[in-house]
Amino acid sequence: MNTETEDGTRSRNGTPAVRTSIVPEFSAAFWTNWLLAAMAGEIAGLALNHIYLHRTGRVIVALMMSFLAISILQGATRRRPRMIFWSAAFLLSLLGAVLAEATDTAMGVGDIGAILLVAILLIFSFVICYRLTGNLPGPTDGSNVRGFFWATAMPAQTVASACADWIIDTGVPSEHLAIAVIALGIAATIGLYLCTRLPRPVLFWSAFVLSGAVAALGGHVAVKSVECSTLNAAASCRLSAISPKPQQSNGVIVESGLASDRVRASTL
Repeated sequence: MNTETEDGTRSRNGTPAVRTSIVPEFSAAFWTNWLLAAMAGEIAGLALNHIYLHRTGRVIVALMMSFLAISILQGATRRRPRMIFWSAAFLLSLLGAVLAEATDTAMGVGDIGAILLVAILLIFSFVICYRLTGNLPGPTDGSNVRGFFWATAMPAQTVASACADWIIDTGVPSEHLAIAVIALGIAATIGLYLCTRLPRPVLFWSAFVLSGAVAALGGHVAVKSVECSTLNAAASCRLSAISPKPQQSNGVIVESGLASDRVRASTL
Protein backbone atom coordinates (compact mmCIF):
# COMPACT_ATOMS: atom_id res chain seq x y z
CA MET A 1 0.00 0.00 0.00
CA ASN A 2 1.32 3.44 -0.90
CA THR A 3 0.99 6.37 1.49
CA GLU A 4 1.56 9.97 0.46
CA THR A 5 3.63 12.32 2.58
CA GLU A 6 3.19 16.05 3.01
CA ASP A 7 5.62 17.03 0.26
CA GLY A 8 3.95 14.86 -2.35
CA THR A 9 6.16 11.77 -2.16
CA ARG A 10 4.96 8.30 -1.27
CA SER A 11 6.25 5.45 0.81
CA ARG A 12 5.47 1.85 0.01
CA ASN A 13 3.75 -0.53 2.43
CA GLY A 14 3.24 2.27 4.90
CA THR A 15 6.96 2.51 5.63
CA PRO A 16 8.39 6.04 5.37
CA ALA A 17 10.99 6.31 2.64
CA VAL A 18 14.52 7.03 3.68
CA ARG A 19 15.26 10.50 2.40
CA THR A 20 18.60 11.79 1.33
CA SER A 21 19.57 15.18 -0.02
CA ILE A 22 20.65 15.45 -3.63
CA VAL A 23 21.38 19.18 -3.49
CA PRO A 24 23.99 20.37 -0.98
CA GLU A 25 21.81 23.12 0.49
CA PHE A 26 18.16 23.77 -0.27
CA SER A 27 17.94 27.45 0.68
CA ALA A 28 18.44 30.95 -0.71
CA ALA A 29 22.14 30.15 -1.05
CA PHE A 30 21.26 27.21 -3.29
CA TRP A 31 19.25 29.38 -5.69
CA THR A 32 21.96 32.05 -5.77
CA ASN A 33 24.63 29.50 -6.58
CA TRP A 34 22.35 27.85 -9.12
CA LEU A 35 21.81 31.16 -10.95
CA LEU A 36 25.57 31.76 -11.11
CA ALA A 37 26.34 28.21 -12.27
CA ALA A 38 23.54 28.27 -14.86
CA MET A 39 24.65 31.66 -16.20
CA ALA A 40 28.26 30.49 -16.49
CA GLY A 41 27.12 27.33 -18.25
CA GLU A 42 24.95 29.32 -20.66
CA ILE A 43 27.88 31.59 -21.57
CA ALA A 44 30.12 28.57 -22.14
CA GLY A 45 27.38 26.90 -24.19
CA LEU A 46 26.98 29.95 -26.42
CA ALA A 47 30.74 29.98 -26.96
CA LEU A 48 30.74 26.29 -27.92
CA ASN A 49 27.84 26.85 -30.32
CA HIS A 50 29.88 29.56 -32.02
CA ILE A 51 33.19 27.69 -32.11
CA TYR A 52 31.92 24.21 -33.03
CA LEU A 53 29.10 25.31 -35.31
CA HIS A 54 29.24 22.21 -37.54
CA ARG A 55 30.32 19.70 -34.89
CA THR A 56 27.39 19.97 -32.49
CA GLY A 57 26.82 16.21 -32.39
CA ARG A 58 30.33 15.47 -31.14
CA VAL A 59 30.09 18.24 -28.57
CA ILE A 60 26.79 16.89 -27.25
CA VAL A 61 28.16 13.35 -26.94
CA ALA A 62 31.27 14.57 -25.09
CA LEU A 63 29.20 16.72 -22.72
CA MET A 64 26.73 13.89 -22.03
CA MET A 65 29.54 11.49 -21.22
CA SER A 66 31.11 14.02 -18.84
CA PHE A 67 27.75 14.77 -17.25
CA LEU A 68 26.98 11.07 -16.81
CA ALA A 69 30.37 10.47 -15.20
CA ILE A 70 29.82 13.26 -12.67
CA SER A 71 26.29 12.01 -11.91
CA ILE A 72 27.60 8.52 -11.21
CA LEU A 73 30.41 9.97 -9.11
CA GLN A 74 27.90 11.89 -7.00
CA GLY A 75 25.99 8.71 -6.18
CA ALA A 76 29.12 6.62 -5.63
CA THR A 77 31.06 8.83 -3.23
CA ARG A 78 30.34 11.20 -0.39
CA ARG A 79 33.57 13.15 -0.69
CA ARG A 80 33.33 16.80 -1.74
CA PRO A 81 29.58 16.63 -2.44
CA ARG A 82 29.21 20.37 -3.05
CA MET A 83 32.01 20.53 -5.58
CA ILE A 84 30.62 17.52 -7.43
CA PHE A 85 27.07 18.90 -7.41
CA TRP A 86 27.97 22.36 -8.70
CA SER A 87 30.25 20.86 -11.34
CA ALA A 88 27.28 18.79 -12.50
CA ALA A 89 25.05 21.89 -12.40
CA PHE A 90 27.51 23.81 -14.60
CA LEU A 91 27.71 20.96 -17.11
CA LEU A 92 23.92 20.66 -17.01
CA SER A 93 23.37 24.29 -18.00
CA LEU A 94 26.14 24.09 -20.62
CA LEU A 95 24.53 20.97 -22.11
CA GLY A 96 21.11 22.64 -22.00
CA ALA A 97 22.37 25.60 -24.03
CA VAL A 98 23.94 23.33 -26.66
CA LEU A 99 20.86 21.06 -26.86
CA ALA A 100 18.49 24.01 -27.21
CA GLU A 101 20.50 25.43 -30.12
CA ALA A 102 20.88 22.00 -31.73
CA THR A 103 17.14 21.28 -31.49
CA ASP A 104 16.40 24.65 -33.08
CA THR A 105 18.90 24.53 -35.96
CA ALA A 106 19.50 20.84 -36.69
CA MET A 107 15.83 19.84 -36.66
CA GLY A 108 14.66 23.10 -38.22
CA VAL A 109 11.71 23.43 -35.84
CA GLY A 110 12.47 26.96 -34.65
CA ASP A 111 12.54 28.26 -31.10
CA ILE A 112 8.86 27.54 -30.38
CA GLY A 113 9.17 24.04 -31.79
CA ALA A 114 12.26 23.38 -29.69
CA ILE A 115 10.46 24.55 -26.54
CA LEU A 116 7.45 22.31 -27.22
CA LEU A 117 9.56 19.29 -28.14
CA VAL A 118 11.77 19.44 -25.06
CA ALA A 119 8.76 20.23 -22.85
CA ILE A 120 7.18 16.96 -24.00
CA LEU A 121 10.35 15.12 -22.98
CA LEU A 122 10.19 16.85 -19.59
CA ILE A 123 6.58 15.71 -19.08
CA PHE A 124 7.54 12.17 -20.05
CA SER A 125 10.30 12.26 -17.43
CA PHE A 126 7.77 13.18 -14.74
CA VAL A 127 5.32 10.50 -15.87
CA ILE A 128 7.91 7.73 -16.08
CA CYS A 129 9.39 8.60 -12.68
CA TYR A 130 5.95 8.65 -11.05
CA ARG A 131 4.86 5.40 -12.68
CA LEU A 132 8.03 3.54 -11.70
CA THR A 133 8.57 4.89 -8.18
CA GLY A 134 5.29 6.48 -7.11
CA ASN A 135 7.14 9.76 -6.49
CA LEU A 136 7.97 12.89 -8.42
CA PRO A 137 11.69 13.64 -8.76
CA GLY A 138 12.80 16.27 -6.28
CA PRO A 139 15.90 17.68 -4.61
CA THR A 140 15.38 15.57 -1.48
CA ASP A 141 14.22 12.06 -2.25
CA GLY A 142 14.80 8.44 -1.48
CA SER A 143 17.46 6.52 -3.32
CA ASN A 144 14.86 5.04 -5.70
CA VAL A 145 14.20 8.52 -7.18
CA ARG A 146 17.76 9.91 -7.15
CA GLY A 147 18.51 8.74 -10.67
CA PHE A 148 15.52 10.65 -12.06
CA PHE A 149 16.61 14.01 -10.65
CA TRP A 150 19.32 14.69 -13.20
CA ALA A 151 17.30 13.02 -15.97
CA THR A 152 14.56 15.57 -15.26
CA ALA A 153 16.92 18.49 -14.71
CA MET A 154 18.41 18.12 -18.20
CA PRO A 155 15.20 18.75 -20.21
CA ALA A 156 14.11 21.33 -17.64
CA GLN A 157 17.23 23.44 -18.19
CA THR A 158 17.03 22.86 -21.95
CA VAL A 159 13.49 24.28 -21.93
CA ALA A 160 14.78 27.31 -19.99
CA SER A 161 17.60 27.85 -22.51
CA ALA A 162 15.20 27.46 -25.45
CA CYS A 163 12.87 30.07 -23.91
CA ALA A 164 15.81 32.47 -23.55
CA ASP A 165 16.81 31.85 -27.18
CA TRP A 166 13.25 32.61 -28.30
CA ILE A 167 13.15 35.86 -26.33
CA ILE A 168 16.54 37.01 -27.64
CA ASP A 169 15.96 35.97 -31.27
CA THR A 170 12.45 37.34 -31.72
CA GLY A 171 12.43 40.26 -29.27
CA VAL A 172 8.80 39.42 -28.41
CA PRO A 173 8.48 39.86 -25.55
CA SER A 174 11.33 42.26 -24.83
CA GLU A 175 14.11 41.22 -22.49
CA HIS A 176 12.95 43.56 -19.71
CA LEU A 177 9.32 42.43 -19.99
CA ALA A 178 10.36 38.78 -20.01
CA ILE A 179 12.49 39.22 -16.90
CA ALA A 180 9.60 41.01 -15.16
CA VAL A 181 7.16 38.20 -16.03
CA ILE A 182 9.62 35.53 -14.88
CA ALA A 183 10.21 37.45 -11.63
CA LEU A 184 6.45 37.50 -11.03
CA GLY A 185 6.35 33.76 -11.67
CA ILE A 186 9.13 33.16 -9.15
CA ALA A 187 7.35 35.34 -6.59
CA ALA A 188 4.11 33.39 -7.18
CA THR A 189 5.98 30.11 -6.70
CA ILE A 190 7.44 31.33 -3.41
CA GLY A 191 3.97 32.40 -2.29
CA LEU A 192 2.53 29.00 -3.13
CA TYR A 193 5.39 27.34 -1.26
CA LEU A 194 4.75 29.38 1.88
CA CYS A 195 0.94 29.49 1.85
CA THR A 196 -0.18 26.19 0.32
CA ARG A 197 0.48 22.49 0.64
CA LEU A 198 1.08 21.83 -3.02
CA PRO A 199 3.57 19.03 -3.74
CA ARG A 200 7.03 20.41 -3.16
CA PRO A 201 8.58 18.77 -6.24
CA VAL A 202 6.08 20.60 -8.48
CA LEU A 203 7.02 23.95 -6.95
CA PHE A 204 10.72 23.10 -7.07
CA TRP A 205 10.70 22.34 -10.80
CA SER A 206 8.63 25.43 -11.52
CA ALA A 207 11.23 27.57 -9.75
CA PHE A 208 14.00 25.57 -11.43
CA VAL A 209 12.79 26.33 -14.96
CA LEU A 210 12.03 29.99 -14.18
CA SER A 211 15.40 30.63 -12.54
CA GLY A 212 17.12 28.74 -15.36
CA ALA A 213 15.46 31.03 -17.89
CA VAL A 214 16.67 34.08 -15.95
CA ALA A 215 20.21 32.69 -15.89
CA ALA A 216 20.09 31.92 -19.62
CA LEU A 217 18.89 35.45 -20.38
CA GLY A 218 21.70 36.81 -18.22
CA GLY A 219 24.19 34.72 -20.18
CA HIS A 220 22.86 36.05 -23.49
CA VAL A 221 23.02 39.64 -22.24
CA ALA A 222 26.60 39.16 -21.01
CA VAL A 223 27.70 37.71 -24.36
CA LYS A 224 25.98 40.50 -26.30
CA SER A 225 27.66 43.12 -24.10
CA VAL A 226 31.08 41.61 -24.74
CA GLU A 227 30.40 41.43 -28.48
CA CYS A 228 29.26 45.06 -28.60
CA SER A 229 32.32 46.19 -26.66
CA THR A 230 34.59 44.23 -29.01
CA LEU A 231 32.91 45.66 -32.11
CA ASN A 232 33.11 49.22 -30.77
CA ALA A 233 36.78 48.80 -29.93
CA ALA A 234 37.49 47.38 -33.40
CA ALA A 235 35.59 50.23 -35.07
CA SER A 236 37.55 52.79 -33.07
CA CYS A 237 40.82 51.15 -34.09
CA ARG A 238 39.81 51.22 -37.77
CA LEU A 239 38.82 54.87 -37.61
CA SER A 240 42.06 55.85 -35.94
CA ALA A 241 44.01 53.94 -38.60
CA ILE A 242 42.09 55.53 -41.51
CA SER A 243 42.11 59.12 -40.26
CA PRO A 244 45.56 60.72 -40.91
CA LYS A 245 47.18 62.90 -38.33
CA PRO A 246 47.38 66.65 -39.02
CA GLN A 247 50.67 67.81 -40.54
CA GLN A 248 52.25 71.11 -39.55
CA SER A 249 54.69 72.96 -41.84
CA ASN A 250 55.85 76.59 -41.41
CA GLY A 251 52.92 77.56 -39.28
CA VAL A 252 50.35 75.98 -41.62
CA ILE A 253 48.32 73.01 -40.39
CA VAL A 254 46.99 70.79 -43.18
CA GLU A 255 44.23 68.27 -42.29
CA SER A 256 43.02 65.66 -44.79
CA GLY A 257 39.45 64.39 -44.48
CA LEU A 258 37.68 61.53 -46.19
CA ALA A 259 35.40 63.76 -48.28
CA SER A 260 37.68 66.72 -49.08
CA ASP A 261 40.95 68.31 -48.02
CA ARG A 262 40.78 71.21 -45.65
CA VAL A 263 43.59 73.71 -45.30
CA ARG A 264 43.64 75.99 -42.29
CA ALA A 265 46.28 78.66 -41.88
CA SER A 266 47.29 79.88 -38.51
CA THR A 267 49.54 82.82 -37.98
CA LEU A 268 52.02 82.95 -35.21
